[in-house]
Amino acid sequence: MAEELTWEEQVEQSDRKCKERIKDIIDKLFTELNRMGNERKVGEFVTEAIRYQHRTLQQNYFSNVILPSIKDFAKRYDEGQFDLRNEESCKLAKKIEPVVKDVYLPFI
Repeated sequence: MAEELTWEEQVEQSDRKCKERIKDIIDKLFTELNRMGNERKVGEFVTEAIRYQHRTLQQNYFSNVILPSIKDFAKRYDEGQFDLRNEESCKLAKKIEPVVKDVYLPFI
């Protein structure tokens, strides 16, 4: 008989599975972005898909995906972890960072 996992082990296992699913989703999204001429369509389709999600989830997405991404790009700019392919994104994130630095978006 299989040994039961502790609560902490169950949480770790759940987190690993979530991380794998998210990586798969991002890989699929970036595969679509990588198809030449598809970039703007992908942006439009993602924006449209988000528009029809529950408004609480829209805010949750912005708070937990968009804002941390901006902060991470700004940090990479500070650390010089960019090249010509993503320099402008990192530079823009650095300009936006002061506006979003201490933003709190409530979960309603």
